[in-house]
Amino acid sequence: MNENFKNKIRELREKHFPGQSLRGLSGELESKLGEHFYAYLSKIEAGALPSVDFLKKIKEAYKLSEEEFHQLYELYIRQKIEAETERSGLPLEPAPQLFRKTKKSK
Repeated sequence: MNENFKNKIRELREKHFPGQSLRGLSGELESKLGEHFYAYLSKIEAGALPSVDFLKKIKEAYKLSEEEFHQLYELYIRQKIEAETERSGLPLEPAPQLFRKTKKSK
C-alpha cells in the first residue's frame, strides 16, 4: 500500500466536495474549521501534520464515515511515527523480546 496521509486527505475532500477548490468551500467549512481554514488545509494537503483535534474537526466538517476516519487516522499515525524516527535516527523495527526461564518455587 503506497497511500499516504496528504493524498488521502485530498482524496476525501475531492470525494465529499467534488469540483470545488479549497477557497470555494468557505461557505461550508469556515464555520466548522475557522477563519482562513483553506491556508491550513493547503499546508496539510502539502504534507504538514495537523493536531488530532483538527483531524476531529475535519471528520465533522467533511462528514466522514467511521471507516474513512479510521483509514485517515491510521495514515496519520504512520506518518507521525515515520517523521519521529527520521528525526531521532532510531530504527523503526521493534526490538526482539527475550524471555528467561525461571524456577518455580514449591
